[in-house]
Amino acid sequence: MRQLLCLTAVAAAALLAACNKAEPEQMAAAPANVAAPVPDVGKLTSVQTTAQGYGASAGEAVAQAMKLAILQVNGAAVQSESVSVKYGLDVSLNQDSASLRASGFADAVRQRSGGVIQNFKLLEMQEPGLLAGKQYKATIEAQIAKFEASADMGKIKLVVGQIRFDSPSLPMGDRSVSSAEVGVVLRQRISDALVQTGRFAVLDRELSPDIQGELDMIASGQAPSAELAKLSQAASADIVWSGRVSQLAYNRHARQLKTSDRELVSYSGGWALTEKLVNVATRQVMGSSALRGSAPSTEATTLGRGVDGGRVLEDMSTDLVNQVVTSVLQRTFPVTVVSIDGTNVVLSQGGRAVKVGARYAMVAMGAELKDPQTGQSLGRVESPCCELVVERVTPNLSYGRLENVRSNLEQLPVGGLQLREALKDVAVVKPQVANAAAPAAAPAAAPSPRPAQPRAVAAEAPSAAAPKSDDKW
Repeated sequence: MRQLLCLTAVAAAALLAACNKAEPEQMAAAPANVAAPVPDVGKLTSVQTTAQGYGASAGEAVAQAMKLAILQVNGAAVQSESVSVKYGLDVSLNQDSASLRASGFADAVRQRSGGVIQNFKLLEMQEPGLLAGKQYKATIEAQIAKFEASADMGKIKLVVGQIRFDSPSLPMGDRSVSSAEVGVVLRQRISDALVQTGRFAVLDRELSPDIQGELDMIASGQAPSAELAKLSQAASADIVWSGRVSQLAYNRHARQLKTSDRELVSYSGGWALTEKLVNVATRQVMGSSALRGSAPSTEATTLGRGVDGGRVLEDMSTDLVNQVVTSVLQRTFPVTVVSIDGTNVVLSQGGRAVKVGARYAMVAMGAELKDPQTGQSLGRVESPCCELVVERVTPNLSYGRLENVRSNLEQLPVGGLQLREALKDVAVVKPQVANAAAPAAAPAAAPSPRPAQPRAVAAEAPSAAAPKSDDKW
């Protein structure tokens, strides 16, 4: 009986110990925090540096050393002629060596500089008798405020340049629009779409008054002096995109019927653009291409209903922006499959890179080929693999499924599947017919074999036996 009680006590102790041990393990297995991070907009940090300065007095030598320390850390971000005034470096003037070494002077430097200079320390002060030229030499150590740019600035920096037009106005149905106004809108939409890809640090070259007002407030001294490190931080671009629009129109075609006083009217049009990507440092043209699209035409009618030119322009602009973004991404960051689960895949890009419901061609990447004369890479062998149907798009990723698979997906390396051209039109440009009362005697519109092109039946069509002169526009 005593042995049984002992065994029971040992088992209970072991069970209690196991429970106590399991509790921290369960706590360690708690899910990690997956909350969205705070946006990275850059921040003010401090950099420790050492600098030397010379002067006719100990105070002047220290002031020169502090000025050089600031310039060493921030470089061109600070104008050298205004450093002493903005950061109060004259605090060291009329101070002897003993005062410059005191902790009270270090506090005065931090306060007068507005926090730009912290943890000031005078490491060495050499008297004029030991140097040629009869100058003091001061060696200091301090932490200097510096603006640290966001991580996104490590991406390729891109600027969307001006879009040029061959004509000052663009015909859109029954009216004309300004090329300059359309160019501003297109430029902004292309910039927005490239930002949404998450692949570039898109720089703004149209500095708004609000931004300039904030920078002026810092420069005027209304903000803490440490904020001065934010000045002159504007980044330069790595790549500039530019485009020229040779066509963007939806033209009205009309002819007068000789058999009556009515006018036969139809509309058609489209757009054409040439683009190029230029390396800013070398001015090398990294790529150029011609893009184009069309708007469905309307059939000739005498009903005089017109079209919604604004809507047609909107649809053609959307098609243009999508093609530009796709072209830029294909030359810089091809959309790649990053995860495969059967026929379900995850793509490396989201945003405006692909469209929900669209179908794209996919290729399998093979061996790299090189030019036998120059040794330069010619790219990799591409083999048609399958088709992708996009089911969901997020800002950074896209989700879809593969169909008509003709390759062994299990043997493909990471990044071995890349997206190519769209196989079906996703956004169809549809001219919008303006509201107007049709004559009561007009027959009903016949069904069209192409839904994307609205069909209007003429109230009076020319006869097949009509004179040849009636067919002239």
